[in-house]
Amino acid sequence: MIEPPIDSLDKGIPFGAQPSGRLSVLAGDLHFPLLVLKEEALDHNIKAMSEWCRKEGLLLAPHGKTTMCPQIWKRQLAAGAWGITVAHASQAMICVQAGVKRILIANQVVDRAAVFSLVAVLRADPSLEMYTLIDSVECVQRLAGHLRAAGAVRPIHVLLEWGRPHWRTGVRSRGQALSVRDEVLRHGELLRFAGVECFEGSAHGGSPDEDAREVSEFIAEAIDLLCHLQPGFDYPLLFSAGGSAFLDCVQDCCRPIRGRFPVVLRSGCYVSHDHGYYRRRSEEALGRGGSGIPRFVPALELWSVVQSIPDPDLAILSFGKRDCSYDIDLPLPLYAWASDDRAPIPLPTSRIAQLNDQHAFLQEPPAGLRVGDLVCCGISHPCTTFDKWRVIPLVDQDYQLVDWYRTYF
Repeated sequence: MIEPPIDSLDKGIPFGAQPSGRLSVLAGDLHFPLLVLKEEALDHNIKAMSEWCRKEGLLLAPHGKTTMCPQIWKRQLAAGAWGITVAHASQAMICVQAGVKRILIANQVVDRAAVFSLVAVLRADPSLEMYTLIDSVECVQRLAGHLRAAGAVRPIHVLLEWGRPHWRTGVRSRGQALSVRDEVLRHGELLRFAGVECFEGSAHGGSPDEDAREVSEFIAEAIDLLCHLQPGFDYPLLFSAGGSAFLDCVQDCCRPIRGRFPVVLRSGCYVSHDHGYYRRRSEEALGRGGSGIPRFVPALELWSVVQSIPDPDLAILSFGKRDCSYDIDLPLPLYAWASDDRAPIPLPTSRIAQLNDQHAFLQEPPAGLRVGDLVCCGISHPCTTFDKWRVIPLVDQDYQLVDWYRTYF
């Protein structure tokens, strides 16, 4: 796919900067605020997940909507990923442009234009495999109707989604599941029943242990449904789960079916991890005794400059809601980098108390912090941070530019 040029039309890029030049974050060669992706951590996470999946006999279709970065997808695929997961047809089109050959749309596709696009790309590339989700008879009928109207030349693979009341999408009972399965079989020339899928991230038990119990029960229900459906098919059905926040639960629940059913994980946030929500979930899983699950490393950092210290207990930083996630936690101050001697300044008691569109309120800044110093923050929830940056510099351990990674949200 043709990448647009890197220039000052993209956030963080100075006017006249040479994209291939040896630029340094710490030397102030780029505009702030600036989201950076750390090469060493990114490489570790991709390899750790790939190796763990191979060891566990699991297939991996990383959720591409986390990064929407084809350069990262290609690295995941090169490390052995089975395919790439996306959330809707527009993201699937980016996958197609990037050369991805197996795409799982982890959602129900019922709108006409989306289905027509899927048919068009499948017709253009006979080697392309497309999967999507179904959870109602109406969903199947609309999908099949649009496929027929678009002149589909081969079937789309469909996964039956298992759900729970008051969660998100998915069938709520075995009876409903059987009705949906039967409707798929009535449209065999357009749809190929591929297996059962679930998304366990909606668990809200009230405590980490209650969440884990709820997730394990939920996955066990989905697997039980899969086992009930398999005798009607002469090919092995797939089972797919998310796996980002409850990797240990998915691992334990799927062990009994390994070798009998292909198991596809759709974890996405592992690739960059974070300093907040996913770090906590990972620590909880390890605390529950997760057997050998990977230890991921935060790969994203948000750098900004101190632009004002209007009060002794307040510093204003140059980032805001336009630059980072704030839907789960506010960014976490890690350390500051002095503008004169380049010495790191610890931030043990500092916190981001508030965000405006373009300003962050750093409470309790250290005494040595001055206007012009750099502040490095970790983020919580990478999905809603990546989408605020069209271009992200990939940096080495010394914060020297290695490459530019472009996103397509």
